[in-house]
Formats: sequence, C-alpha cells, structure tokens
Amino acid sequence: MAVNGQQPLSSYASSASDGGNSIVHQGFKIMTRKLPILKAEPIDEMTRQLGITPPEMIFGDNLVSIEHLDSGWRIQFTAFEALDKVDKTSQSMLQVAHSKEWQSSREKKHEGITEVVKPFDWSYSTDYKGAIQKSTPPFQPSQKPIPLELLKRPDPIIFFDEVMLYEDEMADNGITLLSCKVRVMPARLLLLCRFFMRLDNVLVRIRDTRVYVEFATREVIREYVAKEEKYEIIRQKLSMRGLDAPAQLREPNSLNDLLPVVDTTLEHLIIKSYIARQLLSNSSSPYAQNSSSHPQPQVKATARLSEPKPYESKNGDVPVDGPSQTIAHKVAAETRRLLPSVTETYVAYGVTERLVKECAHQAEYSIPQRNGKDEIIPKTKNGEDLGVGSGWWYETLGLTPTFNTWAQVTFLHMYLLTVRMRCFPAKHAPTWHQHLLNHFFYIAEDRMVTVHNVRSSMARNNYLKDLFIQWRGLLAGYDEGLIRGDAVLATAVWRNVFKADEDLDFRGLGEVVSYMRGVLKGLDDMNDDTVARGQVVFGDPGSERAGVLVSSRMMASLDGPRPGKNASISAQTGR
Repeated sequence: MAVNGQQPLSSYASSASDGGNSIVHQGFKIMTRKLPILKAEPIDEMTRQLGITPPEMIFGDNLVSIEHLDSGWRIQFTAFEALDKVDKTSQSMLQVAHSKEWQSSREKKHEGITEVVKPFDWSYSTDYKGAIQKSTPPFQPSQKPIPLELLKRPDPIIFFDEVMLYEDEMADNGITLLSCKVRVMPARLLLLCRFFMRLDNVLVRIRDTRVYVEFATREVIREYVAKEEKYEIIRQKLSMRGLDAPAQLREPNSLNDLLPVVDTTLEHLIIKSYIARQLLSNSSSPYAQNSSSHPQPQVKATARLSEPKPYESKNGDVPVDGPSQTIAHKVAAETRRLLPSVTETYVAYGVTERLVKECAHQAEYSIPQRNGKDEIIPKTKNGEDLGVGSGWWYETLGLTPTFNTWAQVTFLHMYLLTVRMRCFPAKHAPTWHQHLLNHFFYIAEDRMVTVHNVRSSMARNNYLKDLFIQWRGLLAGYDEGLIRGDAVLATAVWRNVFKADEDLDFRGLGEVVSYMRGVLKGLDDMNDDTVARGQVVFGDPGSERAGVLVSSRMMASLDGPRPGKNASISAQTGR
C-alpha cells in the first residue's frame, strides 16, 4: 500500500480473522473492522517494525477501507500506517518546544516529567491521509472542494460505522487519539479520519482527512485540513462564550471551529477500469485457442437466445464496449503476454459482471412504496416484501414478484452459464465460476439495502448465507435433472422456482424445462471466445409453449388416434 501517495517502509501483518462489517453499493465495497486492543506479542512486533513505542491503547487490527471492485482501486486506514507517519527523529522544533513548555508548566507537580519526553513525537501526531494501492492511479492536486450542499441533504444513511485506531492519555496530561467515521448514502459516501490532540496548558491540535466519493461519476475527493492553537487561547474563547471550558476541551467537535487552519490540501481522481476496459475491447480472447470445436464466431439466434446487437467495427471485429483502438489492442495483448494470470482475473471479472446483470434482468421487480415515507409495503403470506414485476416470469407464469423469486430466476440463468463455463479450459473455469457467483452476491446485497431497506449487516449476512446454501442445493438438483431426464429436472425447478407449489400450471413448468434445454443448446453452439466476451442475451421463454403443447407419443396413445393419416391406418388395421 502507498501511504499518502508513497510506499511505506514496513508493513504490519494483522492477525485478525474477523471479516468485519461491509456493504457493497454502486460497485464500491465499504468495510470496517473493530477488534479489541492488541495483546503483548503483537504490540512487541509492531514496536519492532515502527521503531517507536505504540500508544497506550492500540487497535492494530482495526480497519476502514473503500474499494472499487471493478478497477481494484482501494484506500484504507489502519493504526500501523498512521503511526508510521509519526516523527521518529525528534527533529521537529515545534514539537520539541511544546514538550519543553509542557515540562516547565508541570515540573513542580511532577518531578519525573522528563520520562514522558521520549526521543520521538510523544504526541503521536500524524498527517496520515490513508493508504492506496500502489498499482492504481494516485490522487492529483485539485481546487475542487467537497460539495457540502450535497452532504447536507436529508438522504437516508444505508451504512455507518466509527472505528478507533489508537488513543493515549499522555501520562494523564492530555489526550491524543485517531479515529475514523464513514457514512454511506444512496448516491455518495463520506469518510472522516480525525487526529485529535490536547496537551494541557500547551496546545490543541486537530488534523482531518476527508474522503468523498460520488458513486455515479466515480469521482473521489480527498481533503486534508490541519488546525491548531494554544491551549490558553482556546480556553479563553470558550469562557467568553459562557461554556464549560474543561468539558468542551474534551470534545473535538466543539473545538473545531475555534482552531485556525495551518495547512490544507485538496486532491481528486476519477476511477476508471483501465486494464479491464482495454482487455475487454481487445479483439482476441484467452479462449480463442479452444474455439476450434465451435467454428461459428457469432451468437446464433434461437428461440431461447436473442441475437445481441454489438457495435460492429470496420475490420469485422465485435468489441464489447464500442470502437477499439490499435494502441489499446497492443497494450492489452502485451499485458496478456506478460501477466496472463492477472489479465484472466480482469477479463473474467468484467464479463461475469455483465452476464450476472443479464441474468438478474429476467425477473426484475420494484417496490413503489419504498419511496414514500408513510406508505406500507405489502407482504406475502410468508412475510416477504411484495413488489411489482412485469414480463413472462410474472405475467404469464404467475410467479410472485419478491426477492426470493428474483433470486431463484437469476440462479436458474446463472446455472445455465455455469454449465457452459465448465467447458472452458480447466485452469480458467474456476475463476469464471467464482466471479459469476461473487457478482450475484454483490448485487443481491445491494438490492437488500436499496430496495428492501435491510440496514443490519448481520441480517444481510444471514440472508446471503441462506442464498449460498440454496445455490449449492440448486446445482446438485439441476445437474441431476440434466443427466436423468426432464422429469427430474422439472422436479428441481418446481422445488426452487415454484417453491413446491402444488397449484402450479404444469404447462408453465414444462416451458421452463424446455427453455433451459434450449438455452443450453444455444450456449453449446457458441464458441468459447464468444461466451468469454459476454455476448449472451436470453430470449423469451414464452416461445416454448407451442412445443410444450404438442402431445408426446405416450400421451397420444392415451388420448386415442388423431384425425388424419394415422387415424385411417388405425381404422384399416383395427388397432
């Protein structure tokens, strides 16, 4: 990680196994982790790496991070990285002067005061602005401030947490602490990392780092503001306002407006998926070598798969995201040659994200009442939020527009893609399977928050665990159905999609099974290169009805002879 834009000299390896609290929203993952104070052994290791004694209360395993999943851009805040920015040389004249003044003011009451003045910045003051991935674009100087008017809007807060990184009472002569707060709203987020130091009778200092993210534009603004003032001046200002100075001096929020600014910086960046976009726009694919068994490069239009309409370039290639440039092709090809394992992950990540969105779109629904303050969301008899949906799965098949229905229909289409991806080269297939599943859980958790207002991370995690169990069972059931026949496959669909409803329309069940078989045939007709580009668009399951209504040979024999040639033959033979 790069700390304040530079690579740290050392790194502390956290022993924490707790995954913490997290939320995935608009392509960003925001995570916090809060664990107890470090024990003796980790503190000794941190002391060895830092070269200074850590504060009295050090939360070395705590963490706050913001990550953009598509590009890999990430910024995080930890105690070790912050302490690594503390002056370890005692060369700062300002800090030395304050320590002498503080010692002079206390020497009559504390004879051993010289023991507190250590050969480093004993106030643990840090200008820490967070650590970003070294391989991602750095912040650039900017004049654009954080839009406070947007943050003042009464937007709902879908995620909030506060994390303490370290604290020290400076031998009962003040306090120094570093903490982080993060709040996530539907359209943006704000993170505040605040260092606060109060040295009694000497100095008050606040250093704030704010990270603002606008989800729609992927713009990130980082603002650093350092403030400080003499202790006595602040005490007088509080007294002039008729406030309880001793009490207010313990509250950074009460002091922030009283301190003059001594340093400030503004930076920003626009997050872009540089490598992923170049690779996805490349005309070649890591699966081209495996496409000889499927010579047709275009998706066949069938009753089950719709013909996609990608941009067609002049040279006959079909890039995913629009016109590709020769330079981008060369960069992508060279990157693939030098970093095959890395580019594989980027390609799989981007394509599977598109494919999962296509799967999720099939049974899309909404809950209109969620936008009203006093409106009550209707419930099903099982207590699920009842939404409004359109399309074949709801209007023709008669499924109930709920989160569970959406998940099961999405799972069904993901399963069809999973079967096709099993035909990828063995070393590639697991990566694609994992990214496909990961993207589903990203959008599922996002839907829980934005559509169903499930703000408890514990509740969301429980739902996600249940979904994972359902996915594992679904894989086994559908696999068995593909091998043993349509009757077994229909039973698996009935259990999962229809929730084992005994009053279902069996013709609809037959259409779903026929649709699954048809999609698998269409996917089999595609070569690996086409699938790896994400050129899959699912068609209308309703087109299967005509085939489902045709009687089988067994049903025809039970219903009697049909009119026409077969009937006349039966009459002549007496059968």
